[in-house]
Amino acid sequence: MISEILKHSIKHSGDRSIKKLFAEKLELTGLSKTQFEKLANIQRRSLDGILDKTSKQTDIINLLKVGEFLELEIVELMILHFADRPIEEIKELQNSMETTFINKYFDLKALSSNGFIKKNTTVDELKGRICNFFQIESIYEYENQLNEVLYSRSKRNFSDKMKDFWIKSSYKYFELVNNPNHYSRHELVDLIPKIKPYTQNVEKGLITVFRALYNVGVTVVFQPSLPKTQVRGATFLIKDKPCIVITDLFKSYPTIWFALLHELHHVLYDLEHLKKTQYHLTGEPDLFLLQEDKANKFASDYLISEDKMRFIEPLINNPLMVSRFAKEIQVHPSIIYSQYQFRQKEKGKNYWGAFREHFPNVELAKKQLNVSNWDVESLLEAANKVRELLTV
Repeated sequence: MISEILKHSIKHSGDRSIKKLFAEKLELTGLSKTQFEKLANIQRRSLDGILDKTSKQTDIINLLKVGEFLELEIVELMILHFADRPIEEIKELQNSMETTFINKYFDLKALSSNGFIKKNTTVDELKGRICNFFQIESIYEYENQLNEVLYSRSKRNFSDKMKDFWIKSSYKYFELVNNPNHYSRHELVDLIPKIKPYTQNVEKGLITVFRALYNVGVTVVFQPSLPKTQVRGATFLIKDKPCIVITDLFKSYPTIWFALLHELHHVLYDLEHLKKTQYHLTGEPDLFLLQEDKANKFASDYLISEDKMRFIEPLINNPLMVSRFAKEIQVHPSIIYSQYQFRQKEKGKNYWGAFREHFPNVELAKKQLNVSNWDVESLLEAANKVRELLTV
């Protein structure tokens, strides 16, 4: 409401003013200025400050008394009051509004912890950082423009500030990447069987697969996970092209591959849902997509089938046999160990701490992918880098 008041006060023509209306009201009622001051219990200096707009700080109680005398609605009173007020006063109010907006929509502590902003940043610096990062003209576009795109169809909105930030930044990121390749489901179906062997190449496997997917119209990017979010992956539909985000939520190499295959299942089978909802988050509650179990089974079976897991399970404590079997079925050994951990979890057993020496350092896999850190100057900068990275 305050922003609307300021907007209308700036556009106010000046034909009506509190001072002019006050003079007309005195004449209509037959009161003198002195009589009004006594009746309203307002001192001459305070009244003149309101009428002549000379006071540095307006006494809001006295302003409301004048408004009541003039029979003005509160919004109209404020519009007339702020018309031609000193720029310093208006800027102070705007700063207050912007501070309230930023605190409402951004978790400053969490954003500071992941390097998006610095501690003790001023309001002007925060505004500049947000606008530059999202490539928007005003911080209010963060709510208005991006909410309209993301939440109008699905009628969803998040009270969780960090999740909201993650969704909006991811969507804007893909918009800026703007994959020029036509999406072909047929070509994607042909490509998927060729992905598995690349799990064996820790340093270059993911980037090679990401490039191949980009070429068939599926944009895949890697993003470090954000504090207070549990998003393992996500699929967006932007300009009728599927876009996937993979995170390092669990800091596990095989989990990154599992997440990629999980999201590719959504691309293959859930695009009609995505046309309605715009996006789907994996790792967060979602009432709109009912394919999570199927997507998990698709990823699991693709990496190593049920029959193959039953064969290798009795030999799981023999690293040499696991390594040979992994090479035979063309997957990285850590994928076998990871699947074993999940299967044991279903039986109520905890093996999460086992076999860690056989899991590669996830940083090696991220090395060529990690171009979308939250400390980049803008999403446009990150988008240009990833477009260059994925273009063959």
